[in-house]
Amino acid sequence: MKNFNRSIAAVAVFSALGVSAPLLAAEADEAKVIERISVTGSRIKQVDLENSSPITVITAADINLSGEPSVSDVLNNLASNSFGSWTGVSGYGAGSAASSNINLRGLGSDATLVLLDGRRMPGTSSSSGASADTSLIPMSVVERIEILRDGASAVYGSSAVAGVINIITKKDFDGLNLKYEVNQPGVEGGDSTNFSVTTGYTSEKGNIIFTYEHSEADAIFDSEVWPLDDATYGAYSSYSPVSNYKDGNGDYFSNPDMCAQEPNVVNGVDADGSGRCFYNYGAVTKFYPDAEKNSFLTNFNYELTDNISFVGRGMASFNETDSRYAGTPVSTTPLYMQADNPFNPTDEKIQIYTRAVPIGNRDTKTEVITTDMLLGLEGFSDIGQGLDWEVNYQNSISKTNVLGTNLINDVAFQAAIDEGTYDLFNTQNSSYGAWSDSMGELYQRANHTGSYTGRYASEQIDGLVSTTLLDDGDFMVAGVVGVEFEQIDFTQVSDPESANGFISGGSGGDDVFATRERTAAYMELQATLPYNIDVTVAGRYESYEQTGTTNLGEKSSTFDKVVPKIGLTWRPLDSLLIRGSWGESFRAPNMGEMFQSYALSFPTVRDTAWCEANPGQESAGYCSDAGEQVATWFGGNTELQAETGDSTTVGMVWDIVEDFSVELTYYSINYEDRIDSVSNSEILRLEKEQGGLGSLPLAIDRNSVSDKIDFMYTGYVNKSSLSTDGIDFSAKYRLETSMGNVSTSLNISKVFSFEEVADSESEAFDYAGLQEYPEWKADLAVNYSYEDISATWTMYYVGAQDSGNEEYDVTYYADLPSYVKHNVQLAYVAPTDTKIAVGINNLLDKEAPSIYDGFRDYRDVNWSLYDLTGRSLYLRLEQSF
Repeated sequence: MKNFNRSIAAVAVFSALGVSAPLLAAEADEAKVIERISVTGSRIKQVDLENSSPITVITAADINLSGEPSVSDVLNNLASNSFGSWTGVSGYGAGSAASSNINLRGLGSDATLVLLDGRRMPGTSSSSGASADTSLIPMSVVERIEILRDGASAVYGSSAVAGVINIITKKDFDGLNLKYEVNQPGVEGGDSTNFSVTTGYTSEKGNIIFTYEHSEADAIFDSEVWPLDDATYGAYSSYSPVSNYKDGNGDYFSNPDMCAQEPNVVNGVDADGSGRCFYNYGAVTKFYPDAEKNSFLTNFNYELTDNISFVGRGMASFNETDSRYAGTPVSTTPLYMQADNPFNPTDEKIQIYTRAVPIGNRDTKTEVITTDMLLGLEGFSDIGQGLDWEVNYQNSISKTNVLGTNLINDVAFQAAIDEGTYDLFNTQNSSYGAWSDSMGELYQRANHTGSYTGRYASEQIDGLVSTTLLDDGDFMVAGVVGVEFEQIDFTQVSDPESANGFISGGSGGDDVFATRERTAAYMELQATLPYNIDVTVAGRYESYEQTGTTNLGEKSSTFDKVVPKIGLTWRPLDSLLIRGSWGESFRAPNMGEMFQSYALSFPTVRDTAWCEANPGQESAGYCSDAGEQVATWFGGNTELQAETGDSTTVGMVWDIVEDFSVELTYYSINYEDRIDSVSNSEILRLEKEQGGLGSLPLAIDRNSVSDKIDFMYTGYVNKSSLSTDGIDFSAKYRLETSMGNVSTSLNISKVFSFEEVADSESEAFDYAGLQEYPEWKADLAVNYSYEDISATWTMYYVGAQDSGNEEYDVTYYADLPSYVKHNVQLAYVAPTDTKIAVGINNLLDKEAPSIYDGFRDYRDVNWSLYDLTGRSLYLRLEQSF
C-alpha cells in the first residue's frame, strides 16, 4: 500500500532552504544510508516528509491542468485564500495596478510570507516591501508550490503570521523547452499571449537553468465588464465637465443647455438650473490595464569539492502597465468662485465641482523593475553525526516609476478662475463649441504631469548550521541554529507639486524616506520518540530598528520579540498521522505604515447618520444608495505598536485505502494590536455608535453650514484584535484501469468566525458570512488520461454571503448567491513530444454578483473573489528538445 504522507511528500522534497549535501545517518548495521531532506514548515532536514504543520502542494501538472494563466491566479483560487487577494486593476497608484499578492486566511498580504526556493521574495515598493508580487514568477519554471497553512513566525520570521507560500522552481533540467499560450476572454479586450523559453544543463558537478518569459495582455474597459445599457448602471459623479456649483444653502446648480450637449453625461438639471449634471466616468476607464511583462530567472548549483557547493539564483522582472482613469476631478483643494466674479451666476460665493475632461483622460504608465540575486555556499562535514551548514548573501531591489498625465494643478486652476476671464457656467450663452474650446484652454493652463518613484532595496546575510544531536535508534534529536541580518532602504517620492498636496487626479503626497535594520536568531529542535511520536520546538528572536522622516521631523523606533512554536505528530498506524501545532506571531509595522505622509483619495461613502437626521433628501444626490465620493486624507502613524498573536492547528492525514487519502485540519488565529487601515464606512459607523471617534487618530470635517462631510482623515491604527478560526478538508483519489486513469482532488475551507474589534470601546464584530467574507470556499478537479490524451474539469466555488444590512445599519447591500466557475481542458502529447492543450475557463460564463441591491455602483463587484472576464478560450503549445 502507498503511504499517503510519503506520496504527498514525494512532491515536496527539495525546499531551497537546504539544497545542501545530504545528512547521513547510519542504521544499527550501518548497511543502509538514509537521506534527510528539507520540508517547508521546518528548517531541519528529516526523513519523514510530513511534519506538524499542514501543507498543500500544487504541482506543475496541477497548474497546467487548472487553465489559469499565472501564478497569482492559481494562488487566488486557493480554498485557504478565504476572501481572495489583490489583483492589479487600473486606477490605483504607487504601482498597485501592476502587482498581485496573496492573502491567506484574510489576514492581509503582509501576514503571508512568500518564498522563492525557500528564500524571501523581494518586497514591492508599493507595499513598503511588506508584500511580494506573485505575478513576477514565470509559470514555465515552476516545479510546484507549497502552501504552509500555519503560522510560522518562529521558523521563517515575522511575516509568516497566516502562513507561507513556497514557490519551488525547476533545478535539474537538460535540453530546451518552448511554450506559447494565447487566451481570449469573453469580454471585449483582454486578449493575452505568453511565450517562454527554458534551457538547462546538468553535469556531474552541478546544474544550471535559464528561463525567459514574455507576456502581454490588452486592456479591458469598465464598460465591457459592466455594460453602459444595464438598467442598474450608476457610475456617475457630480465632478462633471459641465461644472456644477453649490450655494450657501447646500443646493446644486448647473447649465442645463450645456449638459444636454456634453458627451458621457446624464442631465439631472431642471430648466431653472437647479440640480446637477452628472458625468459618466465608467464609460471611459480601463478596468484591467494594458500590461506587458518580461521575466528572467536562473538557478545554478556547482560542486566545488565533495562537501562544498556554490549555489546561486538570479531574477529580473520588467513589468509595464498602461492604466486609464476618467478625466481629473478638480477636487484636492476646494474650488470657489467669488461673489464679485463677472461670471458668477449668483450674488454669493459658490463652491465649484468640475472635471478636466476637455484635455483628456488620466493615463498612467507604470513601470516596475525587480531584481534579486542570491549567492551562497552550502557544505557538509562529518563531524559528530554529520553537520550541514550554509552561508548566503541576497540582494533585492524593487523599483516603481509612475507617470500620470492630464492631472490638474489646483492653485493654477483657482488663479485662472479668479482672473474672471473664463465663463465656467456659460452665463453669456455662448455656443456649445465656443464654450467647450474655452474650457479646454482653461484646463490646459492648469495641466500637470505627475511622477512617482518608489524604491525598496534589501541586502541580507544569513547562515545556519544543522545536525543530528543524538540518534540511538528509537530516540533521535536533530537541531538547527541560524542568524540573519538585513539592511533595508525604502523611499517613495512624488513630484513636488503632488507632494505638497495641491494636484488633483494623482496619488502624490504619500512620500516615505525610511531605513530599517532587521536582526534575527533562531533555533529549532526535533525529537523522534518511541511509539512514532515526534516533537518539534522552535524559537526566534527578531529585532527591527527603523528610522523615517515625517512632517514633524525624523522619528525612530525599535521593535523586538521572542516567539516560540511547538509541534507534535503521532502515527498510531502506518496509514494515519495525527498532528498539532501552536506558535506565537510577531509583526513590526512596515515603513509605509509608520512614515507615509498624508495623501488624498476619493472613496465613495454614504453618510447614513446625516441622511437619517435629514429625511426627504434627493435620492440621486448626497443621500443616494450609491453614496458620494468624499475627499479623504490618508497617512502613516509613527505611534504604531507591533502586532502580536498566536495560532493553533490540529488535524490528521489518513490513507483510507490505497490511492485514497484525506486531510482534516482545524485552525485558530488570534491577532492583537493588528495594524490596519480604517475605512470611511468604519469611521462613520464609529461616529454614529459612539457619538465620536474615541481615541482613534481619525476625523470627519463637516461643513459648518450644511453639516455634510467636506473631508475625512484616516490612516493606520492598531486595532484591538482580530481572531479567526475554521477547518480545511482535502481529499485525493486515483484510479488506474485498462481504460485509462482517473485522479481527483477536493479542497474545502470553512470559516467559522472572523471577528474584529475596532478599538477598546467597541464590541467584537464577526464578518464571517457577510459580503466579501464568504464562509465557504472550495475547488474540485477531475482528470482523465488515456495514453497521450487527457481531459480535465475543474470547479471553483465561493459560498453565499449575507448582505449584512442589519450589522452595517444600511439597507442597500444585496445578499450574494453562491458562485461556481467551471474550467475544462483537453490535452494531447504528440509523438514529437509536442504538447497541445485547448481549454475554456468559466465554461458557463458565470457572472460575478453585484454588491448592491437593485442598482450597480462603479466596480461594485469583488474582483478578488470572482472572475470578471467571462468565458475565456485558450490554446497552449509546448515543445521540448
